[in-house]
Amino acid sequence: MNQSFSIRPSKDIRTNYAQISLLAKSNPVAITVNGKEDTVLMSHEDFLEQQKYISELESKLAVYAHLAEAMDDVKLGRTQSADDTFAELLGDLENLEL
Repeated sequence: MNQSFSIRPSKDIRTNYAQISLLAKSNPVAITVNGKEDTVLMSHEDFLEQQKYISELESKLAVYAHLAEAMDDVKLGRTQSADDTFAELLGDLENLEL
């Protein structure tokens, strides 16, 4: 996706839609109203790509947040050995009523 913008007045949507649509397939098009940027148009493909990218970033951010929390736990001594953890889990399993 190209990062440059085309800038077109809103009247062009009515009079030159095909041209604006073609432009939007190569880069976003900023639509102006009374000389001020109002709306940005982009191709559907670029929109879906952007949404996927945002979703991937949100997933990575969630993982980083968990890692940061785990690092805080280690720094603050909120840990226990794997043997103790497994013993606790096995004890919980034995106490389950089936």
